[in-house]
Amino acid sequence: MDILSIGALSYSIIWAILGIILIAAELMTMAFVLVFFGLGALLTALLTWIGITPDFTSQLLVFAIASSGMLLILRTFAKKQFFRKLEVSQEFIGQKVRVTKPISANTEGSVSYRGSEWIAFSDTTEEISEGSMVEIIGTEGIRVKVRKIS
Repeated sequence: MDILSIGALSYSIIWAILGIILIAAELMTMAFVLVFFGLGALLTALLTWIGITPDFTSQLLVFAIASSGMLLILRTFAKKQFFRKLEVSQEFIGQKVRVTKPISANTEGSVSYRGSEWIAFSDTTEEISEGSMVEIIGTEGIRVKVRKIS
């Protein structure tokens, strides 16, 4: 009996469980690495179930080649698709919004715009208190740059 053949569990079931665990772990990390190892494990499970990879050595070989191959080929593409730079529309510029968390020098606060909280920052050293009205003057990633309305 092999080490990985636990009770009634076959290699294909063990590879499938490993694949599902790795894909679930990816959902927690979002690093786009574990998902490819999970897919490699699922492919190995399928090939083992079909009977193409009957011994553990061939299963490890398929797992290693499939996982690293998908990682090298698809990771950059997948990251671009899932983590497209959030582009904040130019329509935000000039909008007057209310501060919901104070903004001070070197500290982010937040503003409310169209019912959502946005991370906000300002270049000035002046503190902008909660409840103040500010104008959005730019964006930086998912943050909005604001200035106090006089």
